[in-house]
Amino acid sequence: MTIAVKQQPKLDLEELLLSVSDVNSLDYGQHLSFEEVNRLTSPATESIDAVYSWLIHHGISRDAITTTPNHDFIQFVTTCRVAEKLLHTEYHNFEHEETKYSVLRAQDYKLPWHVHEHIDFVGPTVRFPSSATVRRRTYKPTPHAPHNNLRSSNPNSACSGWSINPACLRELYNIDYTANAKNNSVAVTGFLEQYINLDDLESFFKGYDVKSSGRKPTIIGPNVASNPGVEANLDIQYVMAMGSDVATTFWYTSGRQPNSTVPDNEPFLDWLVSLSSTAQAPWVISTSYGDNEDTVNYDYSVRINNEFIKAGLRGISLMFSSGDGGVSGGQAGDCTTFVPTFPAGSPYVTAVGGTSGIPERAASLSSGGFSNRWGRPAWQSQAVSDYLTKYGTNLPDSSLYNGTSRGFPDVSVQATSFTIVQSGFPFPVDGTSCSSPTFGGIVSLLNDVRLAAGKSTLGFLNPFLYAHASSFNDITSGNNPGCSTDGFHASTGWDPVTGLGTPNFKKLAAAVASLP
Repeated sequence: MTIAVKQQPKLDLEELLLSVSDVNSLDYGQHLSFEEVNRLTSPATESIDAVYSWLIHHGISRDAITTTPNHDFIQFVTTCRVAEKLLHTEYHNFEHEETKYSVLRAQDYKLPWHVHEHIDFVGPTVRFPSSATVRRRTYKPTPHAPHNNLRSSNPNSACSGWSINPACLRELYNIDYTANAKNNSVAVTGFLEQYINLDDLESFFKGYDVKSSGRKPTIIGPNVASNPGVEANLDIQYVMAMGSDVATTFWYTSGRQPNSTVPDNEPFLDWLVSLSSTAQAPWVISTSYGDNEDTVNYDYSVRINNEFIKAGLRGISLMFSSGDGGVSGGQAGDCTTFVPTFPAGSPYVTAVGGTSGIPERAASLSSGGFSNRWGRPAWQSQAVSDYLTKYGTNLPDSSLYNGTSRGFPDVSVQATSFTIVQSGFPFPVDGTSCSSPTFGGIVSLLNDVRLAAGKSTLGFLNPFLYAHASSFNDITSGNNPGCSTDGFHASTGWDPVTGLGTPNFKKLAAAVASLP
Protein backbone atom coordinates (compact mmCIF):
# COMPACT_ATOMS: atom_id res chain seq x y z
CA MET A 1 0.00 0.00 0.00
CA THR A 2 1.08 3.57 -0.59
CA ILE A 3 0.20 6.52 1.60
CA ALA A 4 0.81 9.95 0.12
CA VAL A 5 1.61 12.17 3.09
CA LYS A 6 0.77 15.83 2.49
CA GLN A 7 3.86 17.82 1.58
CA GLN A 8 4.53 21.20 3.20
CA PRO A 9 6.61 23.05 0.59
CA LYS A 10 8.81 25.73 2.09
CA LEU A 11 8.68 27.78 -1.15
CA ASP A 12 6.47 28.03 -4.26
CA LEU A 13 7.84 25.00 -6.11
CA GLU A 14 6.39 25.91 -9.50
CA GLU A 15 7.87 29.40 -9.31
CA LEU A 16 11.21 27.93 -8.27
CA LEU A 17 11.11 25.46 -11.17
CA LEU A 18 10.52 28.25 -13.66
CA SER A 19 13.32 30.35 -12.19
CA VAL A 20 15.89 27.59 -12.89
CA SER A 21 14.35 26.66 -16.28
CA ASP A 22 13.59 30.02 -17.90
CA VAL A 23 16.44 30.97 -20.23
CA ASN A 24 15.92 34.65 -19.34
CA SER A 25 16.22 34.05 -15.60
CA LEU A 26 19.37 34.93 -13.68
CA ASP A 27 18.92 31.58 -11.91
CA TYR A 28 18.85 29.52 -15.12
CA GLY A 29 20.53 26.15 -14.68
CA GLN A 30 21.04 26.54 -10.92
CA HIS A 31 19.29 23.31 -10.07
CA LEU A 32 18.88 22.04 -6.54
CA SER A 33 20.56 19.03 -5.00
CA PHE A 34 18.73 15.83 -4.10
CA GLU A 35 18.92 16.81 -0.43
CA GLU A 36 17.70 20.35 -1.02
CA VAL A 37 14.63 19.17 -2.92
CA ASN A 38 13.78 16.70 -0.19
CA ARG A 39 14.06 19.39 2.48
CA LEU A 40 11.86 21.76 0.49
CA THR A 41 9.08 19.22 -0.01
CA SER A 42 9.08 17.35 3.29
CA PRO A 43 5.80 16.93 5.18
CA ALA A 44 5.32 18.57 8.56
CA THR A 45 6.73 16.53 11.45
CA GLU A 46 3.26 16.21 12.97
CA SER A 47 1.98 14.70 9.71
CA ILE A 48 4.70 12.05 9.64
CA ASP A 49 4.23 11.26 13.32
CA ALA A 50 0.45 10.99 12.96
CA VAL A 51 0.68 8.51 10.09
CA TYR A 52 3.35 6.40 11.81
CA SER A 53 1.36 6.27 15.04
CA TRP A 54 -1.75 5.23 13.14
CA LEU A 55 0.07 2.40 11.35
CA ILE A 56 1.86 1.15 14.46
CA HIS A 57 -1.44 1.17 16.37
CA HIS A 58 -2.75 -1.30 13.76
CA GLY A 59 0.21 -3.63 14.17
CA ILE A 60 2.40 -2.46 11.29
CA SER A 61 5.95 -2.28 12.60
CA ARG A 62 8.44 0.38 11.59
CA ASP A 63 10.65 -2.36 10.14
CA ALA A 64 7.88 -3.21 7.65
CA ILE A 65 7.61 0.38 6.40
CA THR A 66 9.65 1.96 3.61
CA THR A 67 9.63 5.67 2.84
CA THR A 68 11.10 8.28 0.57
CA PRO A 69 13.99 10.16 2.20
CA ASN A 70 11.71 12.97 3.41
CA HIS A 71 8.79 10.66 4.28
CA ASP A 72 6.37 12.19 1.78
CA PHE A 73 5.46 8.65 0.67
CA ILE A 74 5.07 5.77 3.07
CA GLN A 75 4.76 2.23 1.69
CA PHE A 76 4.21 -1.17 3.24
CA VAL A 77 2.91 -4.63 2.42
CA THR A 78 0.07 -5.91 4.56
CA THR A 79 -2.83 -8.31 4.54
CA CYS A 80 -6.31 -7.51 3.34
CA ARG A 81 -7.60 -7.87 6.88
CA VAL A 82 -5.21 -5.25 8.26
CA ALA A 83 -5.94 -2.90 5.36
CA GLU A 84 -9.65 -3.23 6.07
CA LYS A 85 -9.14 -2.26 9.70
CA LEU A 86 -6.94 0.67 8.75
CA LEU A 87 -9.44 2.07 6.29
CA HIS A 88 -12.72 0.98 7.91
CA THR A 89 -13.74 -0.89 4.78
CA GLU A 90 -13.94 -4.29 3.14
CA TYR A 91 -11.90 -5.46 0.14
CA HIS A 92 -13.36 -7.86 -2.41
CA ASN A 93 -12.26 -9.43 -5.67
CA PHE A 94 -14.38 -8.04 -8.49
CA GLU A 95 -14.42 -9.70 -11.90
CA HIS A 96 -15.51 -7.98 -15.10
CA GLU A 97 -18.42 -9.92 -16.57
CA GLU A 98 -17.11 -9.94 -20.16
CA THR A 99 -13.32 -9.78 -19.90
CA LYS A 100 -13.01 -11.77 -16.64
CA TYR A 101 -10.37 -9.25 -15.53
CA SER A 102 -10.20 -9.35 -11.72
CA VAL A 103 -9.37 -6.48 -9.37
CA LEU A 104 -9.14 -6.18 -5.60
CA ARG A 105 -11.05 -3.09 -4.50
CA ALA A 106 -13.04 -1.52 -1.69
CA GLN A 107 -16.33 0.25 -2.35
CA ASP A 108 -15.36 3.10 -0.03
CA TYR A 109 -12.88 3.86 2.72
CA LYS A 110 -12.57 6.20 5.67
CA LEU A 111 -9.60 7.76 7.40
CA PRO A 112 -9.68 8.61 11.11
CA TRP A 113 -10.09 12.33 11.74
CA HIS A 114 -6.64 12.61 13.34
CA VAL A 115 -4.86 11.42 10.15
CA HIS A 116 -7.24 12.61 7.42
CA GLU A 117 -5.75 16.10 7.28
CA HIS A 118 -2.24 14.68 6.89
CA ILE A 119 -2.89 12.39 3.88
CA ASP A 120 -3.48 13.13 0.20
CA PHE A 121 -4.66 9.62 -0.66
CA VAL A 122 -4.22 5.91 0.05
CA GLY A 123 -4.04 3.28 -2.66
CA PRO A 124 -5.21 0.88 -3.83
CA THR A 125 -8.74 1.51 -2.60
CA VAL A 126 -11.79 2.45 -4.67
CA ARG A 127 -12.48 3.05 -8.40
CA PHE A 128 -13.23 0.21 -10.79
CA PRO A 129 -12.38 -0.40 -14.43
CA SER A 130 -15.29 0.79 -16.57
CA SER A 131 -16.76 -1.40 -19.29
CA ALA A 132 -15.87 1.26 -21.85
CA THR A 133 -12.16 1.26 -21.09
CA VAL A 134 -11.36 -2.07 -19.49
CA ARG A 135 -9.85 -3.47 -22.70
CA ARG A 136 -8.06 -0.34 -23.82
CA ARG A 137 -4.29 -0.60 -23.63
CA THR A 138 -2.61 2.71 -24.25
CA TYR A 139 0.38 3.49 -26.42
CA LYS A 140 1.17 0.04 -27.76
CA PRO A 141 3.39 0.24 -30.86
CA THR A 142 1.63 -1.26 -33.86
CA PRO A 143 3.14 -3.62 -36.44
CA HIS A 144 2.73 -2.29 -39.97
CA ALA A 145 3.31 -3.20 -43.57
CA PRO A 146 6.13 -1.56 -45.56
CA HIS A 147 5.28 1.91 -46.91
CA ASN A 148 7.67 2.47 -49.80
CA ASN A 149 6.03 5.81 -50.65
CA LEU A 150 6.99 7.26 -47.27
CA ARG A 151 10.76 7.25 -47.79
CA SER A 152 13.21 9.56 -49.54
CA SER A 153 13.55 9.21 -53.30
CA ASN A 154 17.28 10.05 -53.06
CA PRO A 155 19.11 6.71 -53.49
CA ASN A 156 22.09 8.06 -51.52
CA SER A 157 19.94 8.99 -48.53
CA ALA A 158 20.03 6.92 -45.33
CA CYS A 159 16.24 7.21 -45.56
CA SER A 160 15.93 5.67 -49.02
CA GLY A 161 14.71 2.32 -47.68
CA TRP A 162 11.19 1.57 -46.53
CA SER A 163 11.91 1.76 -42.79
CA ILE A 164 13.19 4.25 -40.23
CA ASN A 165 16.54 3.42 -38.63
CA PRO A 166 19.13 5.34 -36.59
CA ALA A 167 21.12 6.52 -39.63
CA CYS A 168 17.97 7.91 -41.21
CA LEU A 169 17.02 9.75 -38.01
CA ARG A 170 20.49 11.28 -37.74
CA GLU A 171 20.20 12.51 -41.32
CA LEU A 172 16.71 13.92 -40.80
CA TYR A 173 17.62 15.75 -37.60
CA ASN A 174 21.10 16.94 -38.53
CA ILE A 175 22.96 14.89 -35.91
CA ASP A 176 26.70 14.33 -36.19
CA TYR A 177 27.81 14.12 -32.58
CA THR A 178 29.18 11.49 -30.22
CA ALA A 179 28.87 11.95 -26.48
CA ASN A 180 32.03 12.38 -24.42
CA ALA A 181 30.97 13.82 -21.05
CA LYS A 182 31.65 11.25 -18.33
CA ASN A 183 28.80 12.27 -16.03
CA ASN A 184 26.02 12.07 -18.64
CA SER A 185 23.10 9.61 -18.45
CA VAL A 186 19.74 8.70 -19.99
CA ALA A 187 17.02 6.18 -19.15
CA VAL A 188 13.83 4.63 -20.42
CA THR A 189 11.16 3.33 -18.07
CA GLY A 190 9.46 -0.06 -18.25
CA PHE A 191 6.08 -1.22 -16.92
CA LEU A 192 3.43 -3.90 -17.41
CA GLU A 193 5.68 -6.93 -17.86
CA GLN A 194 7.56 -5.27 -20.73
CA TYR A 195 11.18 -6.48 -20.53
CA ILE A 196 14.28 -6.04 -22.70
CA ASN A 197 16.49 -8.66 -24.30
CA LEU A 198 20.20 -7.88 -24.57
CA ASP A 199 20.70 -10.31 -27.45
CA ASP A 200 18.06 -8.42 -29.42
CA LEU A 201 19.81 -5.17 -28.51
CA GLU A 202 23.15 -6.43 -29.81
CA SER A 203 21.53 -7.76 -32.99
CA PHE A 204 19.92 -4.35 -33.51
CA PHE A 205 23.27 -2.62 -33.10
CA LYS A 206 25.00 -4.99 -35.53
CA GLY A 207 22.27 -4.51 -38.09
CA TYR A 208 21.48 -0.82 -37.77
CA ASP A 209 24.04 0.97 -35.57
CA VAL A 210 27.36 -0.88 -35.76
CA LYS A 211 29.33 1.71 -33.79
CA SER A 212 27.18 0.93 -30.73
CA SER A 213 27.94 -2.79 -30.83
CA GLY A 214 28.97 -4.10 -27.41
CA ARG A 215 27.18 -1.41 -25.39
CA LYS A 216 24.92 -2.59 -22.58
CA PRO A 217 22.46 -0.71 -20.36
CA THR A 218 22.23 -0.76 -16.59
CA ILE A 219 19.03 -2.55 -15.52
CA ILE A 220 17.04 -1.44 -12.47
CA GLY A 221 14.27 -3.77 -11.31
CA PRO A 222 13.33 -7.23 -12.56
CA ASN A 223 13.96 -8.15 -16.20
CA VAL A 224 12.67 -11.41 -17.68
CA ALA A 225 14.83 -11.51 -20.81
CA SER A 226 13.15 -14.71 -22.01
CA ASN A 227 9.91 -12.76 -22.41
CA PRO A 228 10.95 -9.52 -24.13
CA GLY A 229 8.33 -6.90 -24.93
CA VAL A 230 8.08 -4.98 -28.19
CA GLU A 231 7.65 -1.71 -26.26
CA ALA A 232 10.67 -2.24 -24.04
CA ASN A 233 12.93 -3.41 -26.87
CA LEU A 234 11.88 -0.43 -28.99
CA ASP A 235 12.64 2.03 -26.18
CA ILE A 236 16.06 0.69 -25.27
CA GLN A 237 17.21 0.16 -28.86
CA TYR A 238 16.42 3.67 -30.04
CA VAL A 239 17.36 5.64 -26.95
CA MET A 240 20.80 3.99 -27.01
CA ALA A 241 21.26 4.42 -30.75
CA MET A 242 20.29 8.11 -30.70
CA GLY A 243 22.05 8.81 -27.39
CA SER A 244 25.32 7.57 -28.82
CA ASP A 245 27.77 6.57 -26.05
CA VAL A 246 25.61 8.03 -23.26
CA ALA A 247 25.34 5.74 -20.21
CA THR A 248 21.85 4.24 -20.38
CA THR A 249 19.48 2.67 -17.83
CA PHE A 250 16.41 0.48 -18.31
CA TRP A 251 14.28 1.29 -15.25
CA TYR A 252 11.52 -1.26 -14.68
CA THR A 253 8.74 -0.83 -12.11
CA SER A 254 6.39 -3.67 -11.19
CA GLY A 255 2.73 -3.23 -10.36
CA ARG A 256 -0.29 -1.32 -11.58
CA GLN A 257 -1.77 2.06 -10.68
CA PRO A 258 -4.06 2.28 -7.65
CA ASN A 259 -7.50 3.95 -7.91
CA SER A 260 -7.56 3.53 -11.68
CA THR A 261 -10.60 3.24 -13.93
CA VAL A 262 -8.43 1.24 -16.34
CA PRO A 263 -6.83 -2.05 -15.24
CA ASP A 264 -3.60 -1.55 -17.17
CA ASN A 265 -2.73 1.99 -16.05
CA GLU A 266 1.00 2.11 -15.32
CA PRO A 267 2.30 2.64 -11.80
CA PHE A 268 3.78 6.07 -12.56
CA LEU A 269 3.61 7.08 -8.93
CA ASP A 270 5.48 3.98 -7.74
CA TRP A 271 8.23 4.77 -10.22
CA LEU A 272 8.33 8.41 -9.15
CA VAL A 273 8.57 7.34 -5.51
CA SER A 274 11.63 5.37 -6.57
CA LEU A 275 12.97 8.36 -8.50
CA SER A 276 12.49 10.56 -5.45
CA SER A 277 14.54 8.08 -3.43
CA THR A 278 17.41 7.87 -5.94
CA ALA A 279 20.14 10.44 -5.38
CA GLN A 280 22.05 9.70 -8.60
CA ALA A 281 19.20 9.48 -11.10
CA PRO A 282 19.64 9.63 -14.90
CA TRP A 283 19.52 13.17 -16.31
CA VAL A 284 17.07 12.32 -19.10
CA ILE A 285 14.16 9.89 -18.72
CA SER A 286 11.77 8.87 -21.49
CA THR A 287 8.48 7.08 -20.86
CA SER A 288 6.46 5.56 -23.69
CA TYR A 289 3.31 4.90 -21.71
CA GLY A 290 0.33 6.91 -20.56
CA ASP A 291 -3.39 7.07 -20.03
CA ASN A 292 -6.41 9.02 -21.08
CA GLU A 293 -6.53 11.96 -18.70
CA ASP A 294 -10.02 11.25 -17.41
CA THR A 295 -9.12 7.71 -16.32
CA VAL A 296 -6.51 8.93 -13.84
CA ASN A 297 -7.69 9.84 -10.34
CA TYR A 298 -7.42 13.62 -9.96
CA ASP A 299 -5.71 13.70 -6.54
CA TYR A 300 -3.33 11.04 -7.79
CA SER A 301 -2.42 13.10 -10.88
CA VAL A 302 -1.91 16.25 -8.79
CA ARG A 303 0.61 14.40 -6.67
CA ILE A 304 2.32 13.03 -9.78
CA ASN A 305 2.68 16.61 -11.03
CA ASN A 306 4.39 17.52 -7.76
CA GLU A 307 6.87 14.71 -8.33
CA PHE A 308 7.54 15.97 -11.86
CA ILE A 309 8.34 19.39 -10.41
CA LYS A 310 10.74 17.82 -7.93
CA ALA A 311 12.55 16.04 -10.76
CA GLY A 312 12.83 19.26 -12.79
CA LEU A 313 14.26 21.11 -9.82
CA ARG A 314 17.04 18.51 -9.70
CA GLY A 315 17.93 19.10 -13.36
CA ILE A 316 16.20 15.99 -14.69
CA SER A 317 14.40 16.12 -18.06
CA LEU A 318 11.20 14.06 -18.33
CA MET A 319 9.47 13.24 -21.61
CA PHE A 320 6.39 11.19 -22.43
CA SER A 321 4.92 9.97 -25.70
CA SER A 322 1.71 11.86 -26.46
CA GLY A 323 -0.32 8.80 -27.52
CA ASP A 324 -1.54 7.09 -30.67
CA GLY A 325 -5.23 7.93 -30.98
CA GLY A 326 -5.19 11.40 -32.52
CA VAL A 327 -7.71 13.56 -30.67
CA SER A 328 -9.50 10.45 -29.36
CA GLY A 329 -6.84 9.74 -26.72
CA GLY A 330 -4.08 7.23 -26.16
CA GLN A 331 -5.59 4.83 -28.68
CA ALA A 332 -8.29 5.36 -31.32
CA GLY A 333 -11.77 4.95 -29.87
CA ASP A 334 -15.29 6.30 -29.84
CA CYS A 335 -15.69 9.72 -28.26
CA THR A 336 -17.99 12.74 -28.30
CA THR A 337 -15.36 15.24 -27.14
CA PHE A 338 -11.59 15.24 -27.63
CA VAL A 339 -9.65 13.13 -25.13
CA PRO A 340 -6.36 14.52 -23.72
CA THR A 341 -3.72 12.16 -22.37
CA PHE A 342 -1.69 12.08 -19.18
CA PRO A 343 1.15 12.49 -18.24
CA ALA A 344 1.77 14.00 -21.70
CA GLY A 345 -0.71 16.77 -20.90
CA SER A 346 1.04 17.70 -17.65
CA PRO A 347 2.60 21.19 -17.68
CA TYR A 348 5.76 19.79 -16.05
CA VAL A 349 6.91 17.27 -18.69
CA THR A 350 7.80 17.38 -22.38
CA ALA A 351 5.18 15.69 -24.57
CA VAL A 352 6.48 14.09 -27.77
CA GLY A 353 4.14 13.69 -30.73
CA GLY A 354 4.73 12.01 -34.08
CA THR A 355 5.49 12.69 -37.73
CA SER A 356 5.63 10.46 -40.77
CA GLY A 357 7.17 10.39 -44.24
CA ILE A 358 9.72 12.48 -46.11
CA PRO A 359 9.21 15.37 -46.29
CA GLU A 360 7.78 15.09 -42.81
CA ARG A 361 4.11 15.64 -42.11
CA ALA A 362 2.02 15.07 -39.00
CA ALA A 363 1.37 11.41 -38.28
CA SER A 364 -2.40 10.92 -38.13
CA LEU A 365 -1.98 8.83 -34.98
CA SER A 366 -0.25 11.65 -33.04
CA SER A 367 -2.30 12.39 -29.92
CA GLY A 368 -2.56 16.08 -29.19
CA GLY A 369 -4.90 18.79 -28.06
CA PHE A 370 -5.63 20.46 -24.75
CA SER A 371 -5.81 19.26 -21.15
CA ASN A 372 -9.11 19.44 -19.29
CA ARG A 373 -7.31 19.81 -15.95
CA TRP A 374 -4.19 21.94 -16.23
CA GLY A 375 -4.05 25.62 -17.12
CA ARG A 376 -1.96 26.99 -19.96
CA PRO A 377 1.59 27.75 -18.73
CA ALA A 378 3.22 31.09 -19.51
CA TRP A 379 6.05 29.57 -21.55
CA GLN A 380 3.63 28.37 -24.24
CA SER A 381 1.00 31.09 -23.95
CA GLN A 382 2.05 33.05 -27.03
CA ALA A 383 2.64 29.99 -29.21
CA VAL A 384 -0.77 28.48 -28.42
CA SER A 385 -2.58 31.81 -28.75
CA ASP A 386 -0.98 32.34 -32.16
CA TYR A 387 -2.23 28.95 -33.35
CA LEU A 388 -5.78 29.49 -32.12
CA THR A 389 -5.94 33.00 -33.58
CA LYS A 390 -4.31 32.12 -36.88
CA TYR A 391 -6.39 29.03 -37.55
CA GLY A 392 -9.63 30.73 -36.48
CA THR A 393 -12.69 29.35 -38.25
CA ASN A 394 -10.77 26.29 -39.46
CA LEU A 395 -10.46 24.94 -35.93
CA PRO A 396 -12.67 22.08 -34.71
CA ASP A 397 -15.84 23.15 -32.92
CA SER A 398 -14.80 24.81 -29.65
CA SER A 399 -17.22 22.62 -27.67
CA LEU A 400 -14.95 19.63 -28.35
CA TYR A 401 -11.91 20.85 -26.41
CA ASN A 402 -10.72 23.34 -23.80
CA GLY A 403 -8.66 25.85 -25.77
CA THR A 404 -7.73 27.87 -22.67
CA SER A 405 -5.60 25.12 -21.11
CA ARG A 406 -2.25 23.37 -21.50
CA GLY A 407 -1.67 22.43 -25.13
CA PHE A 408 0.32 19.38 -26.18
CA PRO A 409 2.51 17.90 -27.65
CA ASP A 410 5.52 20.17 -27.27
CA VAL A 411 7.70 18.60 -29.99
CA SER A 412 7.52 15.68 -32.40
CA VAL A 413 9.75 13.04 -33.99
CA GLN A 414 9.17 10.34 -36.60
CA ALA A 415 6.57 7.82 -35.38
CA THR A 416 6.02 5.35 -38.21
CA SER A 417 7.89 2.58 -40.02
CA PHE A 418 10.51 2.01 -37.29
CA THR A 419 12.45 -1.25 -37.41
CA ILE A 420 13.49 -2.95 -34.18
CA VAL A 421 14.85 -6.43 -33.46
CA GLN A 422 12.35 -8.60 -31.58
CA SER A 423 13.12 -12.21 -30.61
CA GLY A 424 15.99 -12.21 -33.09
CA PHE A 425 14.10 -10.88 -36.11
CA PRO A 426 13.49 -7.43 -37.65
CA PHE A 427 10.09 -6.17 -36.55
CA PRO A 428 8.28 -3.03 -37.78
CA VAL A 429 6.40 -0.72 -35.38
CA ASP A 430 4.52 2.59 -35.40
CA GLY A 431 3.52 4.99 -32.63
CA THR A 432 4.70 7.88 -30.51
CA SER A 433 6.34 5.13 -28.45
CA CYS A 434 8.97 5.40 -31.19
CA SER A 435 9.16 9.17 -30.86
CA SER A 436 9.78 9.64 -27.14
CA PRO A 437 12.91 7.45 -26.74
CA THR A 438 14.30 8.90 -29.97
CA PHE A 439 13.88 12.43 -28.65
CA GLY A 440 15.22 11.32 -25.26
CA GLY A 441 18.42 10.14 -26.91
CA ILE A 442 18.74 13.46 -28.74
CA VAL A 443 18.24 15.43 -25.50
CA SER A 444 20.96 13.36 -23.84
CA LEU A 445 23.35 14.58 -26.57
CA LEU A 446 22.30 18.18 -25.91
CA ASN A 447 23.05 17.63 -22.24
CA ASP A 448 26.42 16.28 -23.28
CA VAL A 449 27.23 19.56 -25.04
CA ARG A 450 26.62 21.39 -21.77
CA LEU A 451 28.24 18.89 -19.42
CA ALA A 452 31.39 18.74 -21.55
CA ALA A 453 31.63 22.52 -21.16
CA GLY A 454 31.25 22.32 -17.38
CA LYS A 455 27.65 23.58 -17.40
CA SER A 456 24.44 22.25 -15.87
CA THR A 457 22.03 19.81 -17.47
CA LEU A 458 18.97 21.21 -19.21
CA GLY A 459 16.46 19.99 -16.63
CA PHE A 460 12.83 20.96 -17.31
CA LEU A 461 12.98 21.52 -21.05
CA ASN A 462 9.85 23.37 -22.09
CA PRO A 463 10.73 27.02 -21.38
CA PHE A 464 13.96 26.50 -23.35
CA LEU A 465 12.21 24.72 -26.23
CA TYR A 466 9.56 27.40 -26.74
CA ALA A 467 12.19 30.16 -26.48
CA HIS A 468 14.10 28.47 -29.34
CA ALA A 469 11.24 27.46 -31.63
CA SER A 470 13.36 28.39 -34.66
CA SER A 471 15.65 25.46 -33.83
CA PHE A 472 12.92 23.05 -34.92
CA ASN A 473 11.82 21.88 -38.35
CA ASP A 474 8.31 23.31 -38.63
CA ILE A 475 5.73 20.72 -39.71
CA THR A 476 2.87 22.36 -41.59
CA SER A 477 0.83 19.52 -43.08
CA GLY A 478 -1.22 16.64 -41.73
CA ASN A 479 -3.80 16.27 -38.97
CA ASN A 480 -4.80 13.97 -36.08
CA PRO A 481 -8.36 12.75 -36.66
CA GLY A 482 -10.66 11.25 -34.04
CA CYS A 483 -14.10 11.55 -32.48
CA SER A 484 -15.63 11.56 -35.99
CA THR A 485 -13.69 14.73 -36.89
CA ASP A 486 -10.51 15.67 -38.71
CA GLY A 487 -9.01 16.70 -35.38
CA PHE A 488 -6.45 19.50 -35.44
CA HIS A 489 -4.30 20.44 -38.42
CA ALA A 490 -0.57 21.09 -38.40
CA SER A 491 0.29 24.71 -39.09
CA THR A 492 3.14 27.20 -39.13
CA GLY A 493 4.52 27.48 -35.60
CA TRP A 494 3.24 25.38 -32.69
CA ASP A 495 0.21 23.18 -33.28
CA PRO A 496 -1.59 20.49 -31.22
CA VAL A 497 -0.47 17.70 -33.56
CA THR A 498 3.31 18.15 -33.86
CA GLY A 499 4.06 20.83 -31.26
CA LEU A 500 6.99 23.04 -32.28
CA GLY A 501 8.06 20.49 -34.90
CA THR A 502 11.00 18.10 -35.16
CA PRO A 503 14.50 18.86 -33.80
CA ASN A 504 17.40 20.33 -35.76
CA PHE A 505 20.23 19.10 -33.58
CA LYS A 506 22.92 21.50 -34.77
CA LYS A 507 20.71 24.51 -34.09
CA LEU A 508 19.67 23.18 -30.71
CA ALA A 509 23.26 22.32 -29.80
CA ALA A 510 24.34 25.89 -30.60
CA ALA A 511 21.46 27.21 -28.50
CA VAL A 512 22.27 25.10 -25.42
CA ALA A 513 25.96 25.96 -25.73
CA SER A 514 25.14 29.67 -25.64
CA LEU A 515 23.22 29.42 -22.38
CA PRO A 516 24.95 30.07 -19.03
